[in-house]
Amino acid sequence: MRRLFRRLNLPLFACSGSRENSHAAWLVFSLIWPLMVLSEVVWAQNVSVDSSATKIVIFKERQVLQLYKKGDLQKTYRICLGINPRGPKLIQGDSKTPEGLYFVCSKNVSSRFHRFLGLSYPGVEDAQRAFETGRICLDERDSIINQLNKGLAPPWDTPLGGWVGIHGYPTGSYENKWTLLLYPKPHNWTDGCIAMWNFEIEELFTNVSLNTPVRIEP
Repeated sequence: MRRLFRRLNLPLFACSGSRENSHAAWLVFSLIWPLMVLSEVVWAQNVSVDSSATKIVIFKERQVLQLYKKGDLQKTYRICLGINPRGPKLIQGDSKTPEGLYFVCSKNVSSRFHRFLGLSYPGVEDAQRAFETGRICLDERDSIINQLNKGLAPPWDTPLGGWVGIHGYPTGSYENKWTLLLYPKPHNWTDGCIAMWNFEIEELFTNVSLNTPVRIEP
């Protein structure tokens, strides 16, 4: 549960006093936290993707992210990647940034990393390749593909990992200070996500909607 709260950037309650007060606090929290999640994170719905409007293209080797609108390049950003960037992401914890075709499946304005655009990793090709090599079972593959075919976020709790996205630098003052000192751009420092300066993710965040296509090249 604590891991889930950290992933969703939700506050943890530290209840003190009697057991009755503690139980009451958790009861109140259990009623309000779904509303808190809904207010901070917006998830992709079952809608089609309009690839002719806005799209993002990422070149890992060059460490750049390009924003296109109606086929025209709008802006190019320098980015940071996973600390083990070469090659596609294959499994949870490999610190690699995925390669392939994805879409923006969630938007979080109150992320631990300032703003967060969740990407639809693992994709169909990731799931099929992992099934063929024995890294996931048939049910896990089908669950991933079924969600993606509906235009929804895939499961992020399989051995392939998840919670990959485009975000800023940490919002906590201590973590932010050391990340900026040790890993300023273009040093790669994430667990597989794409990172940019906070003012840049703010700009990108306002120009990108749910279901925006994202192509990540080697």
